[in-house]
Order: sequence, then structure tokens, then C-alpha cells
Amino acid sequence: MLHDRLGALAALGATDDGIDRALFTPAERAARELFVAWARADGLRVEQDRAGNVFARLGGATDASSGSAQAAPVQCGSHLDTVRNGGAYDGAYGVVGGLEALRRIAESGEAPPRALEVVAWAGEEGSRFPLGCLGSSVYSGLTPYADVEALVGDDGETFAAAVRGPYGLLDGVPVRDGFPPPAAYVELHIEQGPVMEREGARLGIVSAIAGQRRFRVLLDGVAGHAGTVPMRGRADALCAASEIVLAVERAALDADDTVATVGHLVVEPNQTNIVPGRVVLRIDLRSVEDGRIDLAERRIRARADEIGAQRGVGVSVETIETRAAVPMETRMRLLVSAACAERDPRAITIASGAGHDAMCVAHVAPTAMIFVPSIGGRSHVGDERTAPADLELGVEALAATLLAAAHAPWSG
Repeated sequence: MLHDRLGALAALGATDDGIDRALFTPAERAARELFVAWARADGLRVEQDRAGNVFARLGGATDASSGSAQAAPVQCGSHLDTVRNGGAYDGAYGVVGGLEALRRIAESGEAPPRALEVVAWAGEEGSRFPLGCLGSSVYSGLTPYADVEALVGDDGETFAAAVRGPYGLLDGVPVRDGFPPPAAYVELHIEQGPVMEREGARLGIVSAIAGQRRFRVLLDGVAGHAGTVPMRGRADALCAASEIVLAVERAALDADDTVATVGHLVVEPNQTNIVPGRVVLRIDLRSVEDGRIDLAERRIRARADEIGAQRGVGVSVETIETRAAVPMETRMRLLVSAACAERDPRAITIASGAGHDAMCVAHVAPTAMIFVPSIGGRSHVGDERTAPADLELGVEALAATLLAAAHAPWSG
């Protein structure tokens, strides 16, 4: 069932090069609808919130510590949206694997003392609206809902319009009040890198999630005729941008254990015979040490100012997103370690260079993550793959962690 469901999701938004399932588009809405249908078929109660997050709950026995069946649940989950031409496992595996874990727990006949929930978080990838981990950021109180409503997507539509539009909130699914936090949270995910495969590990215990900053850089030069403006008199915005791109690379290399990427660049007027007058680019900067991000940012900003002054190009650098590095909570990490070590003697502790919804939920609940290896370290691409047996093993570790967490003495 796990593999059939992953295959069904992969068909939604399929392109020649991968999968394109941006938030509140027809393909992404179809994925949420399929999640709801599967959850209900598995006997789970489904709700959504006004940010577009969808929750599927397996009811627990009366909580021993509170005497209430309404005690906060233990959650797992991930996201259903993808990057452009993304893969079939990033995000989707954590959602489908969560459903499978709950199905197996229910079939075992064990009634955990707390309810268990699977969450399909909205807009984790930031591939339509300029905010990564959008739904979990609102849920965790890191981003006010009013600020998210005002976001403008790459297609010009606001979040407020999209969430109320034909591909926004789901029909027939109750909208829960507010954003009540869970007792604990664990996220199952593919590694998205080569480390586990290289180490021969089939399960990974995540130690921390890298901090992340994103910047928008605007370069204003002077457009002109490509044949008549002398080379030494130009204020070419694209040449300045090229130097800044290389400066970003150098700043990350010099900061150690830091990665930086310029993956988005817009050139105006983007004509062969016109000197580029304006360029907008975005920088993605990450490290598990926030101090290293600080160092790289200072160097990038200083070098950008120098390049602009040397070339007569106006340069402004705007911070558009900041996420601090997030260590996984000790108690939850120990539960994950026990579940993984029992099933894989070569399980390793590993830091996540990629951002995940878990980094937001960690602000409101004890949080941990489980990784399974990515073949060839490939991710955010159409040929993203994980061995079927490793996918199954990850679900086993997730189910064991959920049960252990449901029995743990969390407050609330």
C-alpha cells in the first residue's frame, strides 16, 4: 500500500522532467484530496486549518496523565507540494509513511494513550509563495497569519485569494479552530544527500536542522545598445551580478560547513542586443551553525557593496527569510535512536542540510526526525529514488517512535 500510494501521488503534477505540485494548484489540491480519501478509508478523522494544513487523526485511549481523551496528540507528517520538476519522495514519503504507520498501529489492536496524527503541511517548498515551510510556520506561530495572507505568489496571486479560491481549502473537510500544538512531533523523510548511502546506513537519526537565510539582491545598472556603449563606460547589471554569484560561492567555502546557492536570477530587459540594466537574484545560505551563516552573510554584503561601487551599479541586499538552526529535542531523539538502532545496527546520527517542517514545529513541541537514504544522494529532481525496502524500514521505525512517544509523559 505504501508504494502504491506513493505512485499515485507521483502521477499528480507529473512533467517530462519530474513533478510540479506547487501550493494551491490543481495538482496539489488533488494530492490533498487523495490524502483525505486515504485517511478516511483508513478510519481516521480528518480536519484542516485556515493555512491549508490537513490533519488525519487516530484516536487514543484516555490519557493517563490528564484524564482526558482530548490530550494533545503525537504528530508525524511532512508535505505534499514539490519544487518545480521535483521527485516522488521528498515530502510525500513522510505523509504517506505516516498514514501507513497509523494503519499498522490500528491493525495491531493497540490503543495508544494519546491520539496520533498525520499532518500534510502546506507549502513547505516555497515554490509558489516566497516563504518556505509556510503552513508549519503559521502553525508554530513563527509567522503571523496576516503576514502570510499578504504574500504574493510568483504568478501574482495573493495567498489570501488562493486559499479561498478553487484550489485552496478543501470542501467537506472541517476547519479546526486555531493552531493547537502537539505533545510531540516526528518527521520521516528521505535524506536528500549522499551520506547515508556512503556509510551503509539504512536509518538516520537527525541531530539538527541547518539554519537558513534567503536574500533578494537587486542590481540597478544602465541599459544600453550592445553595439554602441563602450565596454569601459558600461554599468552592466549582469556582469555585477556574476561577480556577486561567485562571491556567494567563495563566502560559503570560507565559512566551512556552509552552503550557499544562487538558483534564481531574472535579467532585464533580457535581450541579446541590450546591455542588462537590472538583475534580481536570490541567495540561499545554510549551515547547522548560525555563527557561520552570520560570517558568510557579512562577507557577501561587503563584497556586493564593493562590486556595485566598482561597476557603477546600485546594489541592495534584502533579507527575505531567516530560519535559525534547530537541534532535535533530546527525549524525542532518544526515542528515535532506540527505534532505529533496533532495526539497523549501522544507523547513524546525521545533521540535515535541508530545511523541513520539523524545524518550525520544534518551536512548540519536542521534535525529532528519521531519515532513510537517497540513492545517489539525488533529490529535488525527477530521478529521486529510495530503495523500497528502506522505505518500509523507515515506516517501521516511525511506527515504533510514535508508540513510544504516545506513552511518554509529555505535559499538556
